[in-house]
Amino acid sequence: MNILKKKVTVIKSSVEINKLKNQENYVDLPMMLNAREVRVQRQEEMLKNCTCLVCFTMNIAGPYKISDCIMGAYAQGVAKIYRLLEQNGIKTVKAEQITEKTGVEGYIALNEEPLKIKRLMVQIEDNFELGRLFDIDVIKADGEKVSRNDIGMEGRRCMICGSEGSGCARSRKHSVEELQQHFIRTICDYFNNMYADHLAQQAVKALMYEVSVTPKPGLVDRADNGAHKDMNFYTFINSSTALYDYFRKCALKAIELSDKTPQQLFGALRYLGLEAENKMYQHTLGINTHKGAIFSFGIIVAAAAYLSENSRKTAADDILNLCAEMAQLSLEDFENQSLHKSFGKEIYKEKNIKGIRGQAAAGYPDVKPALELLKECLTKGDSFDTAGAKTLCMLMSHLEDTNIIKRSDIETLKSVQKKAALLLESGNFEKDFAELNKEFINLNISPGGCADLLAICFLLYFIGE
Repeated sequence: MNILKKKVTVIKSSVEINKLKNQENYVDLPMMLNAREVRVQRQEEMLKNCTCLVCFTMNIAGPYKISDCIMGAYAQGVAKIYRLLEQNGIKTVKAEQITEKTGVEGYIALNEEPLKIKRLMVQIEDNFELGRLFDIDVIKADGEKVSRNDIGMEGRRCMICGSEGSGCARSRKHSVEELQQHFIRTICDYFNNMYADHLAQQAVKALMYEVSVTPKPGLVDRADNGAHKDMNFYTFINSSTALYDYFRKCALKAIELSDKTPQQLFGALRYLGLEAENKMYQHTLGINTHKGAIFSFGIIVAAAAYLSENSRKTAADDILNLCAEMAQLSLEDFENQSLHKSFGKEIYKEKNIKGIRGQAAAGYPDVKPALELLKECLTKGDSFDTAGAKTLCMLMSHLEDTNIIKRSDIETLKSVQKKAALLLESGNFEKDFAELNKEFINLNISPGGCADLLAICFLLYFIGE
């Protein structure tokens, strides 16, 4: 797996350890000594035209110094260095990067006061998650390194036990194997947390886009509360932002259980979902804004992370197919007498309508054409309002929305489906769709199930960008 790709992904420490120990990249002592001599010569050459030089290398123990994992961490460090220099108005005189079996080295020549630069670089070493794996030396024009003592700071501590670093090194307190395991695990944890954050951000973004699409007949949007008297746009903001940590936990749980079956992963998500529901109610004062989304988004986010961790494709179809595998267990809820009664179980027994559980267990079949419509609309230049409204209308034209049935009846659902199908062919869609809101408010109709699937379309669209 190439973690240098722009798209965020996950990496597995056991795999990366094996990749690191590639015999083609083995470095012996003479090679390392020669590399040090060459490094000194390169530093002397670059120092001829500047007042100080930043020399950035990775703090990697053992005879293997290079791998995709290490290069990914190095790229993060380089980005941090340049960003910090830019934020402080410091311009680069010259920069070079050398990648050899003996390791990757970065050189940045600057015309700045060396102590000032050292203070900046120490911020990265001490505060960035991967900073302990970095060696960011600052070298003065005379070739002397600026030490931490020169800026009133103590030396670096051991990355494993936290003791005085040079003491552990002299006594060889930690084996090379232990050090390798530690730095690879540190890098993997960093990228996995980054990926979990990425998925959680897309999930919250999708929820925010869904509620923001205006108009949405009978639903909360930026203009009004639709057919709802107990919630508004800000209730949805409160709920959406409160769920960030839940989505992140779902992704991390999938990474943790990537060697288990999809069904085992689904079982582990149930507890997280219940906790998320409680948190939602706390932030909405008991109002159900996102119960359906908690169920679906948890599965989808976990599916994306599970696929990525197992080096499989994370296109929308791949994610939805895995969701179907995971969610088969949810159908057992219809027969489980120990679970509390719900409208979903009642409508299943009466009409064999499976609602959101059925959608998930079938891989969200109604989402697939709706997602294609959303992409098509956005590609041709429609706004997110227009694209979202058309996608919602498509969903309303055929989805067996249990929320509509709960607030009215089956006949009302069929009427909504017919009207939505006709609206999709309307030559004045936006005006006609907005007019439908008045009717839905009067009849207390809210296509909440369709809104959940619209949010899923946004989530899959953002994950795939």
